[in-house]
Amino acid sequence: MKVRILSALVGIVVLVGVLICPWTWVFALAAAVLAALAVWELCYNTGKVQSKLLVIVNMVCAAVGVGLAYLHRLSADSYYGTTLRSYEQMVLSGVCLVPLALGVLTLICWLIVRKKVSFTDACYGYLMTLYAAAGFGSLAALRVFDSDLDGLIVILLVLIIPWMSDTGAYFTGYFFGKHKMAPVISPKKTWEGFFGGWLVSVGCAALFAVICNALLNDQGLYFSAATNAIIAFVLAPLSVCGDLLASLIKRHTGIKDYGNIMPGHGGVMDRFDSVIFIAPLMYLIFINQDVIMDWLRVIGIR
Repeated sequence: MKVRILSALVGIVVLVGVLICPWTWVFALAAAVLAALAVWELCYNTGKVQSKLLVIVNMVCAAVGVGLAYLHRLSADSYYGTTLRSYEQMVLSGVCLVPLALGVLTLICWLIVRKKVSFTDACYGYLMTLYAAAGFGSLAALRVFDSDLDGLIVILLVLIIPWMSDTGAYFTGYFFGKHKMAPVISPKKTWEGFFGGWLVSVGCAALFAVICNALLNDQGLYFSAATNAIIAFVLAPLSVCGDLLASLIKRHTGIKDYGNIMPGHGGVMDRFDSVIFIAPLMYLIFINQDVIMDWLRVIGIR
């Protein structure tokens, strides 16, 4: 228990330090490292891809994908000065070429190590690399959304929604859980916990907006509690799907945890499985926020 608590405290300190760092590239670098570690856990630690050459290539591609996602959003954001259209298009081309380049490299590496890795497992590694890159790349892009402060608030929201859903589900399921949700995949999850976590996540997202408005009133920023609640209402159950997907992979490969980077808490995927599952959708929501806000005004929510 002491190791678990100490590990959590260290993790919180590191997370807060990365989040509040004024240089957003530090967050992007951390996201790229986490993406690479997630690929290692999903491919090598699960035993699905036993070729270190192939796994390392996948890790590098995932990290590069995260970096390009960050650079693309940075170049497209007028907050940082001029909109560098030519540079933006160049970076966007790089982002689009990542899946193609990864596919070509996966095929070449598989031809080299085909005696150790089946083609099916190589394809699994390809998909898991895209999964990790899309999730952590979306987080890196969200960090530079509009302004440093806006980006930080959005990142906190994308962390609050799944983590509060998971926390609420744990306590609700512990005290009231009776009906198993997915016993084959995750025996401890219950429907009572699912709905309890959903409600807790929606409430915490709305409360987060209220707290931000109280603390940042002098910054001229306004955050809608209703909008946050709606976002959480949509994303919280999807975060559970991300958790179940990660659990299904563990169950299928016969492992308990993805890693031990945080003693007592597991690996990167054990902590961020639900976060990276909803991060791409969160990114889509915020880059289309003007259209969504218009819809909400039409139906009288905002």
